[in-house]
Amino acid sequence: MLRRIAGAAVVAVVVVAVVAGGGARSSAPLVPDRADAQAAAAKYAGAASCGASNCHGSTRPRADYPKLNEATTWSQKDHHARAYTALTSDKAKSTISPSKIASNLKLGKPETSERCLSCHAVNVKPELRGPKFDIAEGVQCEGCHGSSEKWLDQHSEKGWTHEQSVKVGMYDTKNILLRAEKCVSCHLQIDADMVAAGHPDLSAFELDTYSGQMPPHWRDKGPWAGTKAWATGQVIALREAAKQLGDRAGGSASGQVLNDALGKVQGHGAMVRVILAVAAPDAQKSVEGDVATLTDAVTKGDKAKIGSTAKNLQTTMQGQAPKVAARDYDQASTKKLLADISGSGDAIGAAGVRAAEQAAMALDRLYSAYSKAPGAPKADPAASKALDTMFGTLEDPKKYDAKAFGAAAKSFNDTIK
Repeated sequence: MLRRIAGAAVVAVVVVAVVAGGGARSSAPLVPDRADAQAAAAKYAGAASCGASNCHGSTRPRADYPKLNEATTWSQKDHHARAYTALTSDKAKSTISPSKIASNLKLGKPETSERCLSCHAVNVKPELRGPKFDIAEGVQCEGCHGSSEKWLDQHSEKGWTHEQSVKVGMYDTKNILLRAEKCVSCHLQIDADMVAAGHPDLSAFELDTYSGQMPPHWRDKGPWAGTKAWATGQVIALREAAKQLGDRAGGSASGQVLNDALGKVQGHGAMVRVILAVAAPDAQKSVEGDVATLTDAVTKGDKAKIGSTAKNLQTTMQGQAPKVAARDYDQASTKKLLADISGSGDAIGAAGVRAAEQAAMALDRLYSAYSKAPGAPKADPAASKALDTMFGTLEDPKKYDAKAFGAAAKSFNDTIK
């Protein structure tokens, strides 16, 4: 279920009791993981090594970035900090039981299972854990930034650069492609048997939206960084959604689980279609054809066709991702994306609730960037009202009304100036 945060151009995804997790990553990342290659033997210091008041644990943030309160923000507000705790939390009122899921999968205790810890914690070998490392910290700083042994002390020295840290093992999250790869390595890696065992299946991942609701403890440079993050994230997410669908078709996934995976492909596919419309029309046609073929194949239960078509779609997205990430975005291109998505509201709405969710998140985040940029038209209250209406249609997927969504999208489209 999705909701907009009142008075803010950020969408909050209602987080279930168990933070999204899955098995080991089975697809090769688009960008070579230099951090993993160079920091293979480097130790992980743990969040406590970052949280001193004169480091990233300040309670009085600076005006500029880095604010030096990043560890404080993570520990107090970021869901990643509670990822490990979720494994030990069997709440009576919750329909999600980590212990029951683990039992169904014959994993023993979830908080000691390699499979669970691969996404619910920074699960490195004991010999790579520094004296302050604590696996119960969940997805702490090094889960995204990589093992810190070779740059922890140096990165606070005068004259030391981000690029120097990356050379000695820091994971470069400033690189949008690498950032997207890092996020989907858990958020789109939930296996079919986990879903069958009771693990929630994350249905509506979107990079810029999820970054906005963490909340972010960084600032990307430039007013159109959000547009780049959204577009790049959509292409990477479609690649992984296609892989997930193909993997599930190759296993013993039920028809419902296959349909759920198809919904993700349809959702991201509807957005990628708009992204590629101008920049890569041939690739756009290929995406449209593959999504249509996958829809037909899932309906017919043709698993062989699902597998081959999903691989083709993966390959197409693998080729397009660096091009989309390298593109320069501006007011005109962001406005066109807004107009094209909202102008296709009826078609997107008819494609299903997952496509509508992706469209709503896209319009919310893109409009936030568009209306806040220097010299941009002032935010229109009618646009916010239309977005609220769109998200209202998505509150209960079982009651989703495609026509109401399409009408709200049209109302939003009328506000684009």
